[in-house]
Amino acid sequence: MGFEPQKFFIGLVDFFSILLPGALLTYLCKDWVAVKVGMAGGFPLKDAETGLVFLFVSYLLGHFAFLLSAKLDDWLYDPLRNCTDWGQASRRLAKGRNLSARWKRRLAKSSYLFRADADKAVQQAQRIKARALQGLGAEEAINAFQWSKARLTKDHQQGLLAVQRFEADSKFFRSFVVVLGVLTVFYACRGMGPAAVVAFAGIAPALWRYMDQRFKSTQQAYWFVIAMETGAAARIPREDGLTHAGGVVYRRQSGAVKFLLVQASNARSQRVLPKGHIEPGEDPRVTAVREVKEETGHWARVVHWLEDARLGAKANAPMVRWFLMELAEEGEAWPEEKRQRDWLPLAEAKDRATFRETKSLLEKGAGRVPVR
Repeated sequence: MGFEPQKFFIGLVDFFSILLPGALLTYLCKDWVAVKVGMAGGFPLKDAETGLVFLFVSYLLGHFAFLLSAKLDDWLYDPLRNCTDWGQASRRLAKGRNLSARWKRRLAKSSYLFRADADKAVQQAQRIKARALQGLGAEEAINAFQWSKARLTKDHQQGLLAVQRFEADSKFFRSFVVVLGVLTVFYACRGMGPAAVVAFAGIAPALWRYMDQRFKSTQQAYWFVIAMETGAAARIPREDGLTHAGGVVYRRQSGAVKFLLVQASNARSQRVLPKGHIEPGEDPRVTAVREVKEETGHWARVVHWLEDARLGAKANAPMVRWFLMELAEEGEAWPEEKRQRDWLPLAEAKDRATFRETKSLLEKGAGRVPVR
């Protein structure tokens, strides 16, 4: 049985993610606690017995610090990660919620955190996962990251080790954030202002390192799984027969309701509703939000389901799930070479719409617009 340096490194970092924070907390508190219980001389580390006690308490406190630091995933990392375009579409707008604050979205898409292209790998990994699990009907049983790690465990051990290395590094700095927070409070309460300032200043870079390494661990897992896919995977039909999703998008302007039409991609003289293919494993609501954004530049949230209908009379015509959607945020400057988009009152929208189905959907959507 050979020695594997990378596994040893991962185990060592995991160990010190618990022991080092605990040791720092124990060292800071030991003399204070000793005085409180009547040991005026403090708690000197002079022999093996006290050393073992120190290690035991360090390990115990380290576990508490580690568990507390895990809350940073729920309180900080996940909320910010969901501020990218994919998170806005799948976690908020598809469920009828409003967009996150603009500054959060800009921060999430900046080069300091997740970057503008942060969602491409996870979207591809989700599609691969959906194709793999569709036969079991278990597409939602496990998230894309955990499935990617399970796949690497089975088929690519070296890839799994690379992912775990990033995870271990992330956990270390996550625990270190808690230690720095405790140090800040400890020094401030003891009147040691400069030391408190130094500890507090270290929290920001430790947070950044934790988030950066965690993001890299997920990206690395997705990249390995994508690279392992060979050949063009066939699009497996959905059990419900749906192939596309789209939206009847409206907005209120000066008290009037207007509807969104866009140029058809293959015939610029035609005016249609935004729609597109449902990707494997994708919720049709997410598809509708994504396609509206891609085809018009606007963010819109799902309000109601309208209907499922075929595009045309042919038996094999695309089956589209249509939603009523409300404008959440107007897009910025739209290049001239992109498909033209128009906001029109109902009567004018129906007049400009090319197809009978579009006119009918506009009428149906107008009847479902919430009254204010």
